[in-house]
Amino acid sequence: MTLRRCLVGMAVVVACIVRATPIAAQETPADTADVLVELARSLETEGRTELARQLLRLVLDRYPDTPAAREAAQQLGLLRDTRVAGSGRVQFVVWNTLFGTWLGLAIPAAFGADSPEPFGAGLLVGGPTGYLASRAYARSRSLTAGQAGAYTLATVWGTWQGLGWQQALNISEPSDEGPWVAMVIGGLTGIGTGLLLSHQDISRGGITLADHAALWGTWYGFALGVMLDREDDALWAFTLVGGDVGLAAAVPTASIWRPTPGQVRLTSLAGVAGGVAGLGLDLLLSVEDDATAVAIPTIGATIGLVAGALGTAGRNDNRTDFDGTLDGALLNVRDGLRLGFPSLLPDAQPSLTRDGRVTMRPAVHLRLVDVRF
Repeated sequence: MTLRRCLVGMAVVVACIVRATPIAAQETPADTADVLVELARSLETEGRTELARQLLRLVLDRYPDTPAAREAAQQLGLLRDTRVAGSGRVQFVVWNTLFGTWLGLAIPAAFGADSPEPFGAGLLVGGPTGYLASRAYARSRSLTAGQAGAYTLATVWGTWQGLGWQQALNISEPSDEGPWVAMVIGGLTGIGTGLLLSHQDISRGGITLADHAALWGTWYGFALGVMLDREDDALWAFTLVGGDVGLAAAVPTASIWRPTPGQVRLTSLAGVAGGVAGLGLDLLLSVEDDATAVAIPTIGATIGLVAGALGTAGRNDNRTDFDGTLDGALLNVRDGLRLGFPSLLPDAQPSLTRDGRVTMRPAVHLRLVDVRF
């Protein structure tokens, strides 16, 4: 007998007990749903989370129009947000293997290596070291998906901030090694910060909100800089500060909103849709002024974000919980179609120097489409 059949039987027994109880008025489906929700809460208190989750889903399926169903949906959202020990282990190990591989290339570049041997040694050491060290750390303690996500965000954000502020402050310019040094220092700082954050109680919804808020803040900082006619170093500064403000604002917002990852993603997608609509309006109107061309998509994105947040408010059920922690593209095609949000990722691109040498330059990219067969 499956768990769901057991729950159906339990619901029937509870309903019969309720109906058999001497009361003045006839029991209604709403009363039965109330009893089942209370039973689910009791099961949750006893630590039987999965059974409580299935019972709440049963209430949603059989009594969808009752007030208890709304409570069940909210309770399901909280249960999905319950930190599950060990759920972030795979993400933590995968990301550290990738990031260790990237550091294996970035560190030789930071020291000005111009032959293939140092990069070969970096690849030989970086990836395996990232894998073995992160695997040992993940075995020593249980990491949740939220904690692993916080670690990933810290390393990516540290790398991006290192590159950005090096450009904004013209540190080590015009040295080819300067950007690499800044990214390595930022990335290592991010690792330390991420390890500290991995000891905090962080929800998946909260870290997803922080990730998206940082990206939206980066866009708003850039847009404000363009509209104020800032260029070069000043524009870099506006962009970086905007991202930091967005990231900082996500902390109190997450504690108030308590969103699921799906709610955050739907809200961001609504913002992307609004921004794309604004870009279409730019093209239709043949806007040539830079400030106006940026302002229109920004207004559209803001309208989309507000509409998305209002549209997903209070919806903590499965319909808004499409997820994919490692999905770094807007459109992901692998065993079906999944929507995600593009994340900033460190990268390296070949570049031809003035003296004819080919060198690798640091870069940051956003993936819009990820198709895997």
